[in-house]
Amino acid sequence: MWWWERKAACVVVVLWWLLAADSVRGQISADGLRRLQQATVLIESGADRCSGVLISETGLIATAAHGVHGAVVRVRLADGQVRMATVAGRDEPGDTALLRLQRDADSDKLVCVPLGDSGDELAAGMSVFAAGFPARELRGNPAVLRAGVVKSAAAGVLRTTCQLTVGDSGGPLLDGEGRLVGMHRQIGAGVASNLHSTPAALRRLLQQASVTSAELPAVTTAVAIANVLQAGGPKEEQVRPHLSSLLQVVPATEAELAGSEHLWGWLVTDRLLALQMSAADPGTVYAVRSGNAGPLRLKLKQQSYLLDLAIYELVEGQLGDGVRPLVWRDQPVRLFEQVHSVSCKAGVDAFEVSAAGVVSRIDWNEPPVRPVLGAEAEEMNSNAGRRLRVIQTVPNSAAAGQLQAGDILAGADGVVLTSRRQFADLLGQRQPGDLLRLDVLRGEQLRRLTLRLGWNPGEQFEKSEYLDGRSGPVSERRTGFVGVLQHDIPVDPSACPQLLVDWQGLPVGLTISRRAREATLAIPAIAVQQLVRGKE
Repeated sequence: MWWWERKAACVVVVLWWLLAADSVRGQISADGLRRLQQATVLIESGADRCSGVLISETGLIATAAHGVHGAVVRVRLADGQVRMATVAGRDEPGDTALLRLQRDADSDKLVCVPLGDSGDELAAGMSVFAAGFPARELRGNPAVLRAGVVKSAAAGVLRTTCQLTVGDSGGPLLDGEGRLVGMHRQIGAGVASNLHSTPAALRRLLQQASVTSAELPAVTTAVAIANVLQAGGPKEEQVRPHLSSLLQVVPATEAELAGSEHLWGWLVTDRLLALQMSAADPGTVYAVRSGNAGPLRLKLKQQSYLLDLAIYELVEGQLGDGVRPLVWRDQPVRLFEQVHSVSCKAGVDAFEVSAAGVVSRIDWNEPPVRPVLGAEAEEMNSNAGRRLRVIQTVPNSAAAGQLQAGDILAGADGVVLTSRRQFADLLGQRQPGDLLRLDVLRGEQLRRLTLRLGWNPGEQFEKSEYLDGRSGPVSERRTGFVGVLQHDIPVDPSACPQLLVDWQGLPVGLTISRRAREATLAIPAIAVQQLVRGKE
């Protein structure tokens, strides 16, 4: 029996992640997260960068001591202003530093967050929210938000599931009531071992600096983010119906099927499926099987390099009973909204719903990166006109082991190649992780090769890349996206595209790429619908 031979009445085995101890419960308050983002600052100390948080309207900042060098640092506020700040105190054992912004007496009041309790009283499973400026981010980008839960609290240190990375040190950790309960201290190798300093050391520094309670905001000024007493997230019965829209896609011929990996496609109309473009071999004919029918062939209808999404059309037959296209939520995703990612990698008769994530960015353009093929070619004259001939390949590149010196590059992705400039322009429209289909003449034989474009090692190798790998794989295609959402749910790239739903289980987009340990990209529903209509 084929895996896809299922009926509407089949029993679905659910791998349900939304346990009370491991979820952010209830609908998240946009006002509370907006204040968190506005109170988070970027600190530049020499060549180092770290994060911090405003704890008073007059310019007091809490941060990590290990990120501050010298007596004066530069601080970039959420509105883009850059000001100097002096170090008012340091507590090395508690890894905490207190800064004071240099500002005029008549300056506008700053957005800040109030201090919470010591933090040691936080119970495991309580919702917490983090913010910071990852080192890979361009200056001027807003702080990246993340949701998580407390795993343990003791001796002035909190351990949470909030995804931290290089540059986040010193950033704020807030509880569900919107109070500061920690500053980021140490990035954990795993997803549940990130450490934060509690406010205990900060309170000592405030006392040593003779800061009075009148200068600090009252706890009553906190803006709540999430009511942890409310049950939240989608229920099983709200998510299960969406599985009728998920189909496994395989090569159409038995020869191609042997030993091949399958893909996942979401049915977006009665006859159109959405697949991850960088996972689909452009030279392969794909098919789906539904019910008792034989393989139903697909053809490529529309694709977008800017979204890494391809739309395939069913060209024969009918899908089985119980298969239905996705029904999107009417309203677009809102900034700071709570979302969940739905994965079916374990099979169509099982699904997983992630813990809650937070949408940090909407209509986001992820900067492009030029891909590397790893082959040097020269122009030459032939009986067929101008052609490109491979001179050499670079070890450990996409071309290594695939192309040879003397190969003629006749075409790429269906385009006849005649010049180096033309080929360079074509590659410039792609990203690392994209698949490239090459027509290669080797002697008298025409070969069709599919290569995955790579990264420039100098651009890829950095501290954050190492940390990304320690917390699970990132996507091979993770740059050059336009008009996407960014959230913080760590997903398995091999299970993309995953369905993105709101806290009530309504579909709002497709998660397409795990860009980094703290950032995942998703295509909003409206962009999927526009691509279906042939608009990009």
